Amino acid sequence: MTSTPTSPAIDYAHGHELLQRFIRGDAIIGIMSDVEGTLADMTAALRRAANAGHAEAFYDLGQCNAAVLVTIGAFDGVYVSEQPAWSSEAAAIVDDNAALQTALRCFYEAARLGHRHAALAFANWTRHANEAAQRTAIAVLTALSNDVDDTTRGTELCQLGYVHTWLKEHAHALQALQKAADLGNGNAIFELSIVYGQGLGVDVDPVAAQAWLERAAAAEHPRALYNLGAAWASGRADAEGIPDFDKAATYYERAAEQGNGRAAAMLAVMILQEDIEGTTATASSWLDDADEAGFDTASLLDACELDDPRS
Repeated sequence: MTSTPTSPAIDYAHGHELLQRFIRGDAIIGIMSDVEGTLADMTAALRRAANAGHAEAFYDLGQCNAAVLVTIGAFDGVYVSEQPAWSSEAAAIVDDNAALQTALRCFYEAARLGHRHAALAFANWTRHANEAAQRTAIAVLTALSNDVDDTTRGTELCQLGYVHTWLKEHAHALQALQKAADLGNGNAIFELSIVYGQGLGVDVDPVAAQAWLERAAAAEHPRALYNLGAAWASGRADAEGIPDFDKAATYYERAAEQGNGRAAAMLAVMILQEDIEGTTATASSWLDDADEAGFDTASLLDACELDDPRS
C-alpha cells in the first residue's frame, strides 16, 4: 500500500490525513484494514514532502516520533527509521533515545522553515533532552519575530522561560515569564507564583506568590484553581487553619471544568467522605471525568480507603 509520488503539497495532504485517522482511532476501532501498510504509506508520503522542504510535513513526522513517547489521541506513534535528509544544524541534535532524537530534528527542521508551532514543540521536548538541545531551543525561540498577536507571543515567551528554568538560569527565566504574564499568558502567571513561592532567582515572597496564584486562578488556570482548592481543603488558606470544603469545592469544580483530572477526582472523594453534599451518581460522574482526563482514580480511592461507587 504505497502511494505514488506526486507533489510535496499532495504528499503532505495525503500523509496528514492518514495521521489524523490514526490520532482519532481508526486503527483501533477496526475501520483501517491494513494498519502496517497505512503506517508505511503515511510516513513515506510525509518523508517525501519533508525532503522537498515542506515544513508541515516535518512537523507531522515529529508528531509521529513524539507519539512513541507520549500518545497523541489514540495514536501511540511510529519511529521513522528511514529518516528525512537533515540540515547540518538538525543533524547536530543528538539524543540517546532514537525516537526523541528524530522528533527533535523534525521539529527543528519545521521551525527552521518558518513553522512557529514547531518551534514551541521543539523547545517543549528538549525538557527530556540534553543541555545542548535546550541551548538550541533558546536560540530558536529567541529568533522568532515579534510580529504576532499577544496570545502567540505570550506562549512563546512562556516556553522560553521554561527552558531557562530547566537550565537553572532563573534571572533569564523571570524576565521571559514576566513579559509573557504582561501579555496575559496564564501559564506564565502561574509559573511566577512558583518562582516567588520557591525563591527561584528571587527572595522567597509568600505574599507575591499568593498574588500571582490568585491572578492565575482568576484567569481560570487549572493548576492554580486546584492549588487554591487544596489550600482551602487542608485549612492552609484559613487564618485559623480550619478547612472549608465548600470553598475548596468551588475551586475544584472550576479546575475540573478546565480539564484537571485530579480536581475532578477530589470532588468525588469529598462527596464520598461526606465533606460536601452530593449523590453517588454525582461522585461517579466526577470519577468518569477524572479518568477521561488521564488521572489514576483507582489509586486515589485506595489511598482514601474508599470503594469505587461505579463498581
